[in-house]
Amino acid sequence: MVDLVKKELRGVHSWVTTVAALVALGFSCYNFAHQLEDDPRPDATLPVMLKMTRDGGGVSVFVQPTVFTRFNTPEAELFTDVRLRLRHGTGAVPEPNFYWLRNVKWFVDHGNPTKDIRFDVTWEFESDPGPFTITQALPRQPYIQFRTNDWKLAPGPYQGALTFMRQSAATPIERPFCLVLSATDVTDLSADPGWYEFRTDVPGKKQGGCYSRYG
Repeated sequence: MVDLVKKELRGVHSWVTTVAALVALGFSCYNFAHQLEDDPRPDATLPVMLKMTRDGGGVSVFVQPTVFTRFNTPEAELFTDVRLRLRHGTGAVPEPNFYWLRNVKWFVDHGNPTKDIRFDVTWEFESDPGPFTITQALPRQPYIQFRTNDWKLAPGPYQGALTFMRQSAATPIERPFCLVLSATDVTDLSADPGWYEFRTDVPGKKQGGCYSRYG
């Protein structure tokens, strides 16, 4: 009789332990699901095109990334900084030091038409650099002007990266890319104050996925 009771108690204990483990697993999954719901899990993509110009003693690179989240959460993500790096593929050219100068807005200047269409499209100041938030309902596409005063332009391939610093995580979001400057590009940028487009969809130059100039 005693052995039978002990056996039944062991069976009950095993059953209770199993139920407790399942309940704990359920709570764990529930908490994990809620953490995922609360985490915006932001992402960023690079545009098809960037613009470059030489003004005064410096060079400006204009980039319009898309910063977004695919998940509808009550939390907003705060981005504190965006940084640009460009390094020559040979390593023989010193790396320029870019800084986030301002956000701009591009528009067509109908009041001052010229023969060169590049000068009909121009930009103006929109806002100072600063933190911005995103939610699923509010993605952002800041048109950022990065500037450097120490870029010794040289032809060749460049390895670049756009890095997004965010408040909620120590690990930033980094999007690498490549840029190819030809000798003609360097000459034009050095001599002409106009801006130039570099794209990842230039016919005949898509294989490497690098930003290249038409022509």
